[in-house]
Amino acid sequence: MSVMANSTKIRPLGRLIDKANSPFWVIGPDGRLVFLSAAVGDWLTVEPESLIGRRCLAGTSITDDPLDFLAASLAAPPGILKSGTASLLIQPTFPGAKSRRIAALDTRFVRLGHGDESITLAVAGSFQDQLVDPVIDAAVVLRRQLDSWRRRHETIAQGISVGNSRLAQRLGKQIRLAGSVRSDLLIVSPPGCFAESIAASVHQCSAAGEPIATIDGPLMDAELLDASLAAVIAHLADSETSTATAILKGTDQTPLEAQLRLVEHLRESTHRLRLIAIASDSAVVSSRADTEPNPELDVFLEASLPAGITPPLADHLCGLTIRLHPLADRIADLPMIATAMLDRRRAGGDGLADRFARAALDAMVIYPWPDNFRELDQAIRHAMRSCPGQVIGLEHLPLAIRSYRPNESVPKQQQTIDLDLVVAQFESDLIREALESSAGNRAEAARKLNISRARLLRKLESIGDGDSP
Repeated sequence: MSVMANSTKIRPLGRLIDKANSPFWVIGPDGRLVFLSAAVGDWLTVEPESLIGRRCLAGTSITDDPLDFLAASLAAPPGILKSGTASLLIQPTFPGAKSRRIAALDTRFVRLGHGDESITLAVAGSFQDQLVDPVIDAAVVLRRQLDSWRRRHETIAQGISVGNSRLAQRLGKQIRLAGSVRSDLLIVSPPGCFAESIAASVHQCSAAGEPIATIDGPLMDAELLDASLAAVIAHLADSETSTATAILKGTDQTPLEAQLRLVEHLRESTHRLRLIAIASDSAVVSSRADTEPNPELDVFLEASLPAGITPPLADHLCGLTIRLHPLADRIADLPMIATAMLDRRRAGGDGLADRFARAALDAMVIYPWPDNFRELDQAIRHAMRSCPGQVIGLEHLPLAIRSYRPNESVPKQQQTIDLDLVVAQFESDLIREALESSAGNRAEAARKLNISRARLLRKLESIGDGDSP
């Protein structure tokens, strides 16, 4: 009969670990820290007990708690479950008002056990691992780039601004500037670029304690706008020093009366009500207002568009502007953006995957992303739920992405037409042909078309030929 052996007492080992100068920690099966040596506390200048139970996954955090960021920066690199060992230069991140620089240490990770019961041991020192798996190697490089970006921008960790391209750097500067001052702000964004999340982040950085009201502009009229702003208006009335913020979605699609009513509230509050307006990237200044348009001053003026931002409201938004670009314009940043989204979803418990296969990244790079960052986030969510392991392959991506071929013509059954436009064009051609064959005689042309002369004149006026002979 076999007898199951018992392990020896753990306390002697704990005392030896605490006597050592090398930081040592253990990550449990659920990705949370379960043990940290005294040397870890000395290294991080925090009490080790304060990190116990916090998530330690892929260099990301699901809250704004600085200790969560610190715990997440101790995470193992991608591929640890497959390779069993790995090394990574750990640069702990401690954001917030008490931010401080912590020394970077080379760290060896060792997996202990298999499957759902495995744990990860980590010891910081000086090590060199030779990674032979190119997928894991590329993932570690991406992770280092992402961690480096987070160390510079952890106060506004918006995944949309991740990257090293010029557009990413400009966007990062715009967001940091907007978050450093309390000022009216215009965010110009294509669909699917998480503009509302950026607006909320800017608000938290520039005026975290202020009450905030989020308004769906296209649904508003003057009365509904007053009701939506009632809470913040009441707050402003409590004291002459009170302040508040309103986020207006779909500013360029907001009815004229609601825009003008909002301008009244902004003027009455004398800058105590701050506006963060979100508009589409085709937004223009409308001339349908109580102020004459000035082509030299009006923002985004374009007479061909019938609606947009009224000049009085544009006057409040002529200062800070954040312009978001489609994901297709930032393909160089896509691997880092996708990895940041993967980290966030993995930390939230959406799956086990921690990296992308090369074929999956290649497919994502060539895909046009019509719904931009929102579509990418949804694709990663789909892939994580479809992937049983740690590597997201091409087969785990949505069908539209893995089957996409550049420069492929759209099948006829998927093409759309504007029926009214086609019919109107056909009718216009028939009328002009009838006039030409009748030498411009409208009565004769009307007889050929089997309509009255008065009806022909109305149709000529509608197509712009009413003054023709």
